[in-house]
Amino acid sequence: MIRAIAVSILVLLFLAGCQVNPRYRTGGPTVAGEEQKALDNDEHTRDRKYGQSEKTSTAELERLGRIIQSYLGIPYAGSSPYDKGLDCSQFTRLVYEKYNRTALPRTARDQYKAGRKVAPGRLQYGDLLFFKTNGNSISHVGIYVGYGEFTHASSSGGVIISSLNEKYWKKRYAGARRILP
Repeated sequence: MIRAIAVSILVLLFLAGCQVNPRYRTGGPTVAGEEQKALDNDEHTRDRKYGQSEKTSTAELERLGRIIQSYLGIPYAGSSPYDKGLDCSQFTRLVYEKYNRTALPRTARDQYKAGRKVAPGRLQYGDLLFFKTNGNSISHVGIYVGYGEFTHASSSGGVIISSLNEKYWKKRYAGARRILP
């Protein structure tokens, strides 16, 4: 319970822009109306198949954070059309579709082939994290949200925030891919 409150406070501080040392490039659109215009601008929409754009501003990352936060608590569901909820790759696809119309592949395994490889220790907000939860192949994906944490659709808790330092995730971590520039 205390951990959930602490994580909520961290997310709110991030969304409020209260970072002492900004980790992201500045510039680009900062006003909501200008933000949408920039997404529609050719410079920002080229190479959208895997979300590559020329730059990602702090305002855009805050918008990505609000989108991610809007999915927290949604229940987990398998791939049956009768399930209500999301599986891990549906979650990442919906977030990036809503964020910048990026069309990620359907499965975690195929999403692992998208974007650019990220070295351990170089993770940035919005990077996709991949795990081998069912043996030797990629079977789970989440989105890095900073401070060693990621959000994902968990079969036991729906869309939640977890720590990369948890023994379970640390043991199964397979790599990361950058969808944002």
